[in-house]
This record gives sequence, C-alpha cells and structure tokens, in this order.
Amino acid sequence: MNENGLNYIDLFAGAGGLSEGFIQSGYRPVAHVEMNEHAAKTIETRIAYYYLKDNGKIKSYYDYEKGKITREQLLEKIPKEELKTVINIEELRNHFTNCSEEEITDIISLCMKMYSSKKIEHAELVLTAPDSFRVKVLRTKDTMRNMIENTKKSLTITGYSISDYFAEMLDVIIKKSQQGVYVRIYVNDIEKQKEALDRLMSYRSRFLQIYEYQKQEDDKMAALHAKLIVSDVKKSLVSSANLSYHGMQGNIEMGFLIESHDKAKQIEEVMKEMVRMKVCGKYK
Repeated sequence: MNENGLNYIDLFAGAGGLSEGFIQSGYRPVAHVEMNEHAAKTIETRIAYYYLKDNGKIKSYYDYEKGKITREQLLEKIPKEELKTVINIEELRNHFTNCSEEEITDIISLCMKMYSSKKIEHAELVLTAPDSFRVKVLRTKDTMRNMIENTKKSLTITGYSISDYFAEMLDVIIKKSQQGVYVRIYVNDIEKQKEALDRLMSYRSRFLQIYEYQKQEDDKMAALHAKLIVSDVKKSLVSSANLSYHGMQGNIEMGFLIESHDKAKQIEEVMKEMVRMKVCGKYK
C-alpha cells in the first residue's frame, strides 16, 4: 500500500517482474495470480525478501541464498498473510480436482475480493533490552535505523529526550532531506536538546522542518511525551523509548512496529492538528 492507500492485483504474474516495479514504487500487492508453480514460488521468495528487508531481518534471506537454511525455513519466518497473496492456479486445480475451469475462476475471483476488501495491517513487538534476553523480537535501535534508512518520501519523528547517541541517525536524516524526503521532527524542549540537535538546525529547509512543543501556561508539567516514528505514511513505531542511549540500548523499553496506512495517517493527522492548534510551533 502506498501513501495514497492504493493496492494492486497482478494477474498472469509470471515470476513477478511487473510487481517489482509496483513494490519499489511503494504499492502493496493484494494478490499475485499465476498458473506456473515455479513462477509462483519465485514470487513467494521475493515476498520473503521484501518482508525481511523491511523488518531489519535481511540476514535470514542471505543465509538462504548461501544455503545455510532451506526455503521452508526461510518461509517460516514470513507471516502467512503475506504468502497467501500468491494464488497458484495449478495448486488450486490439484486441490479442487472436481471443479471445472469456470469454478476455479470463481474461486480466484472470490479470493481477490476477499484480499482487496481486507485491511492489510501487521504489528510486531519492538524491544530495548540486554542482548542476553532470549526473545526473538525486533530491537529498538535496529528498527529505528531501518525505518529511517528505508524511507523514500516522508518521515515524521517525535522526541522527548534526544542525546548525542542518536547523532549517527541524525546524519542519515539530514541526507534523506537532501535527497528530497520530507522530514518533520517534533521536539518537546529544544533548549534541553540543543547540543544533540545543533547540526540538524543548520540543515533546516522546506524538506527538513523542526517543531517545538509550546509550553502550557496553565500546566507547567505538560509535555510532548509521545515517542513516534512514521515512515512514508505506511509504517509507525510507537514506543516508550527515547532517542537516547538508554532508550535504544540501556533501559527496558517496549513498543510496536505497525504496518498500516490507516494508523500512520491517523498519527500524521494528529501531528498536523497539533501545529494547527499551535500546540507545536515551527522552530525559527
């Protein structure tokens, strides 16, 4: 799904060459329909590649290419709802042996209607914890870096506490803005973060804008405490972790990486409303 909420269906998909162009342009496949079993399996492998790449787990794909894991082990790492978008006609014929060609066509049509009417959403736990923790989840620092590096059009970040530890990622953010990515950073108190944000300030442009939470006269303790990253109005990281060493490395922090255009759009609308209501103002 792209930032306009558009999906696509690939009929007579072959090995997925046309789909590559749509996926690289930010669209989300609803279904790939293909007769040849081997071509359909190629599409499944590409789905695995993009899923692992987008979620910071690309090493598993390289392990598969090097023969360290089997194809079955690779596909076990991919959510079933992702792989179910591949509809292989031969497989349907083998499964429904008593169905006519017309009935097989009806089944395919029903599948596509079901997928296109379903909101495609996915969430994964993201954790900051010692490396000794024996849990298979996404890590906060890796997830943040992966989201920022893979953003192509727009990036929204909120920061309650930002330290020099985040400086490496700030360099990537600056580079993204210079490449035409629209970056909006919302900070609770710029004066307290000025040392970490100093370099960022000098690169402000129409592509890189910084907003500051406006202190409330009737409540001195009120703050912009949300910790969010939204990439391409498609992926959202909602976490307890600050943009600091302890947020990404030292503390126990938890959050969720949510793949949903609707949820990302809602977050963006809240941030725009904060500016409209002058809860946050553009830093000058």
